[in-house]
Amino acid sequence: MARILIVDDEDNIRLSLKSALDRRGHDVVTAADCRQAREFMSAPFEIVFLDVFLPDGSGLDLLKEFLTKRRGQTIVMISGHADIDTAVKAIRLGAHDFIEKPLSLDRIFITLDNIGRTKQLVSERDRLAGRLYGEMVGNSEAVRRIKDDIARSAGKTTRFLILGENGTGKELVAHLIHQQSRNSEGPFVAVNCAALPKELVESELFGHTQGAFTGATQARKGRFQEANGGTIFLDEIGDMSPEAQAKILRVTETKEVSPVGSDRSYSVDCVIIAASNRNLEQLVSEKTFRQDLYYRLNVVTFTLPPLRQRREDIAALAEHFLARFAVESGAEVKRLTADAMSLLMTLEYPGNIRELKNLIERIGIYCEGPEVSVEQLRTLLPPGQKRQVTSLKVAVDDFEQEYIEAALARNGGNVAETARQLGIERSHLYKKIRRLKGE
Repeated sequence: MARILIVDDEDNIRLSLKSALDRRGHDVVTAADCRQAREFMSAPFEIVFLDVFLPDGSGLDLLKEFLTKRRGQTIVMISGHADIDTAVKAIRLGAHDFIEKPLSLDRIFITLDNIGRTKQLVSERDRLAGRLYGEMVGNSEAVRRIKDDIARSAGKTTRFLILGENGTGKELVAHLIHQQSRNSEGPFVAVNCAALPKELVESELFGHTQGAFTGATQARKGRFQEANGGTIFLDEIGDMSPEAQAKILRVTETKEVSPVGSDRSYSVDCVIIAASNRNLEQLVSEKTFRQDLYYRLNVVTFTLPPLRQRREDIAALAEHFLARFAVESGAEVKRLTADAMSLLMTLEYPGNIRELKNLIERIGIYCEGPEVSVEQLRTLLPPGQKRQVTSLKVAVDDFEQEYIEAALARNGGNVAETARQLGIERSHLYKKIRRLKGE
């Protein structure tokens, strides 16, 4: 059952609606005006029934305050005097529904059922998104630090910047931020800024009215309005034109968008996550990226390391992708021999985690049997995928260190178990660890 607030200046409406909802098991509180409603604004109500006309102010203004103060609340506007324009404005501001007086209890109950079903769909969507994107895989210091930073910051601000090479997992991190943000119950809208045609950027992001330009046969919401109450992910923002950057800057400052062809602005409340594989500071110095936008977005920044800088995670990632491929294809889970895993950990991965994932999928498709040998793996490598080293000794030392670190990470730092799996004496492993650390 839901915790519900009713805001209406008519005593009989407050009492009768509260009585009906109480009988259905809901926890109901009432307020007669804006002042009383504001006293409850920080309370965790799931649903608010809000009158448009109140004796000490506008219900529409109160609607904006509620949605700003507590994201994820569902607001249903009620009125006996409002016109169509008022109803449309309420919905555009973020109201879930608009019900005319005299109130029909059947309509109220249907609305509550619809709200419940919507929340169930959102919950199921998030569950499926969690299965699709999952968690960051790996035990490296870099991964632990990123996870900790997400947990620390996601619920405290609404602007994030993610930097990293292609394939390092920027969209995964964006989803993790969204799932832990104040807008986690809202939609996640991803936009590839590099793929937007210059002439359609404004329409795509902010929407347009019917007839705003040739081909605009009907009005259309922009991506920011679609993300209202949730998160918008602006991928490859470094590739946007200066004109588009100026538009994005205005949204971050005013939290309003103006569709193409319209003289009206609409409020949007969304977490903004921008990402780029380019050096934005350098673009700022070259005057191809706006400095003011960079500082507006750069509230919390995540810099994702390339896979070659977190080689201790390669084994865990490979096993994760092998298991995931088996589930998705209905096949048996394959495993790599020690030699094959060793080879996997020496590759350079210019495509980072995405390249490793693609390689694992090829293994799942082309390799027969439950075990994958080093010979089978070599046949699936892209041409020229060899690790560049300065000498044989450097290659051996680098590989040995990374292999031992990965084995220790898989065993939670247990030296005895790691030595057993590697087939060497524990004292010998201790010596190797000290030598590789330069002790």
